[in-house]
Amino acid sequence: MPEAQSLLDLMQIRAHNRQLLDAINGNLGTALGCKKPTGGELTAQPAIIAFVPRKINPKWLPESQIIPKRLEGPGGLWCAVDVVEGGQAEQEDPIEPDYSELGDRLRGWDEQVWAGSQVAHWVNKEEGRYSMGTLGAFTRGRDNGRLGFLTNQHVGVKEGQRLYHPVPWGTHIGTTQRVIEFVQDEDWYGPLADEPATWVRADCAFVELSDSFSRQDVNPHLMGVGELGALEKISIENMSIIGQKVLRVGRTTGLRRGKVVSFGYEYRDEENVTVYTDLLIISTEGKAFSTHGDSGSLIVKDDGDHNPIGLLWGGWQEKLRTGYGQENWTYGISLSRVLNALKIDLVRSL
Repeated sequence: MPEAQSLLDLMQIRAHNRQLLDAINGNLGTALGCKKPTGGELTAQPAIIAFVPRKINPKWLPESQIIPKRLEGPGGLWCAVDVVEGGQAEQEDPIEPDYSELGDRLRGWDEQVWAGSQVAHWVNKEEGRYSMGTLGAFTRGRDNGRLGFLTNQHVGVKEGQRLYHPVPWGTHIGTTQRVIEFVQDEDWYGPLADEPATWVRADCAFVELSDSFSRQDVNPHLMGVGELGALEKISIENMSIIGQKVLRVGRTTGLRRGKVVSFGYEYRDEENVTVYTDLLIISTEGKAFSTHGDSGSLIVKDDGDHNPIGLLWGGWQEKLRTGYGQENWTYGISLSRVLNALKIDLVRSL
C-alpha cells in the first residue's frame, strides 16, 4: 500500500478518517506535517498531527479513545500519525514591541509608507477608541488597475471603512473596497476537502488608496528587508512548505524570523464550526514571531529571494509541539489564494 507523499495525500486521508478523529475526547484539531518522535528530531516522513489536551499512554485509555499510529485513506493510501499534547495558554506572556529605529519608522517615523507600515482606523471616534494593524503589501485591482494595499479583514473591517497612516487622526491613506473573512473549504482547497460546516479563515481585505494620497509617498519594498521577490504559490502536491524558513515585518514587533511547522491546521471554534488555516509558524529566534498589531503582515521566504507566500492573520500562545512548553504560534493563509479571492495582484515596484 502506498505511503502518503504530499499534503494532498494527507488531506485525503484526514478527510477519510474525519469521524474517527472527531470522536477523540478533547480533540484540539489536526494539522499536516512531518513525524517527530518523542525526544527526537523532526523527520521527513509525512504525518497527520493530532492535538490532544493530554498525551496519555494507550495502555490507560479505552479503545475508543486510542488514536492509531497510522491512518489509511482511499485506495489503501496511508500515513503516520503524530499525537501531540496541546492547548492554548490561559494567560499570555506580554510581548515587547520593537523599539528600534525600524520599529519607529514602521509606526510612522518615515517619509514614506512601506510594506509593513502601520495603518489604523477609528473604532469609536467619540470615545477615542481606535485599532491598529499592518499594511502587508501594495496591490492593484485586477478590474481597474487601481493602486491599493492588502491587509486583514479585521484591520480593513468592512467596505467603505476609512484607514489612516499612521494613526486615525493622521493621513487618510485609503478606503476598504473588498473584505473576506471565511471561505468554504471546497472553494479553497478543492472538492477533496469538502466537509460539512467547514470554513477556511481567509481574513483579508483590499484597501484602495485615496486619490489625495501622494504616490510619491508609496514604497512597495518590505521595510527592513528590501525588494520583494515574485509571488510563490504553496503547492499541496508535495511537502516542500514544511520546514520552510520565513520572515515578516509588522508594526509592533518589526522584523521577525520563523519556520513553517505544519499546514492545513483544522480546529473547532467556540461555535463548534470547523475552521481551517493554511500555515502554522513558530519563531526560530527564541521570541514571538508576531503579536497584536502585526495582523496583516506579509509572510515571505527567508532565503534571499524573499518570495511572498502568505498573509498573517493572528496567533497566540499555545503548546503545539512535543518537547516544548507554551510558545507563541502564528497563523497564516496562502497568499496566492488570497490575491485570487480579492481579485488583486501584488505590486513589487512602481
